[in-house]
Amino acid sequence: MPCLNEESFIENAIKSLINDYFRENCELIIVDGMSKDGTRNIIQSLMNRGLPIKLIDNSNTLQVFGINKGIQASNGNIIVRTDAHCLYPPNYIRNCVSLLNSTGATNAGGVMLPQGQHSVQNAIALAMQHPVGVGDAKFHLGNFKGYVDTVFLGTFRKKTLDEIGLFDVKAHPNEDAELNLRLLKANKKIYLDSSIKVTYFPRETLKDLGIQYFKYGQGRCYTVLKHKKITSLRQVLPVALVLLLAVTIISSIFYPLFLIIPLLYIVSLLSTAFLSWSNRNIPFKERFLMGVAWGVMHICWGFGFLSNFFYKRSPRHTR
Repeated sequence: MPCLNEESFIENAIKSLINDYFRENCELIIVDGMSKDGTRNIIQSLMNRGLPIKLIDNSNTLQVFGINKGIQASNGNIIVRTDAHCLYPPNYIRNCVSLLNSTGATNAGGVMLPQGQHSVQNAIALAMQHPVGVGDAKFHLGNFKGYVDTVFLGTFRKKTLDEIGLFDVKAHPNEDAELNLRLLKANKKIYLDSSIKVTYFPRETLKDLGIQYFKYGQGRCYTVLKHKKITSLRQVLPVALVLLLAVTIISSIFYPLFLIIPLLYIVSLLSTAFLSWSNRNIPFKERFLMGVAWGVMHICWGFGFLSNFFYKRSPRHTR
């Protein structure tokens, strides 16, 4: 479990993992990116209660370095990746390990179930559960059981990671997809069971969502360039959208009618937001913000992809 400044979430995340199976079979390795809040004190208090927790430092701060350090520090045969910003369903670890053993997969897991705690975060959570926001990504949409190209978080045999290599730090924050692509290229299998639902708390502001998706776009661009492979249409559409909007806005300087294209895009997002899930009592404000969130996700992801295409970045390495 990599973490950084997660005092509001980490205690509940850890407690949701703990049961008899955990106590008998597991060690939780928490890799902290040198938190400045009360995260480390909370972890230490849980360790003092006798829970099988090991705390190690991640001076690089980025999550991907923490994941790799945790894997290297593990004595287990199976690695269950977890996140401090989540809550886990009962028997999460047992079910993931059972899925790994019963399906013959080399990575197994469930779906992300975003949950908000106020209007903006609720809207972002809704945006992350709809095809307009996440395309055909089955670990977002749920209601699927079978072999896929990726799952949320993941459960692996350590020998598999020894064989194909750890998470690529240059792919951050797309390291999961990049590793899963290497698994598939090595003829390994990935299995998703949507009955395993992990509650995820998304970004709390549209600004933070935009930063997150800009970085997602950068990471995906690195993965595409590294493997010379586009695995889904959802990876192309945001880039095409950004290019189209840029061309039409520039063209509108000379021909104002071109502005109809970005206007149609905005109208289509808001219309879809208000027409979706008509059987659910979603407040007007949250539906409106859901439409705005889709725009933020699309445009920031596309700009992130293009920025890394034209300017290759390196992962931040803080000492």
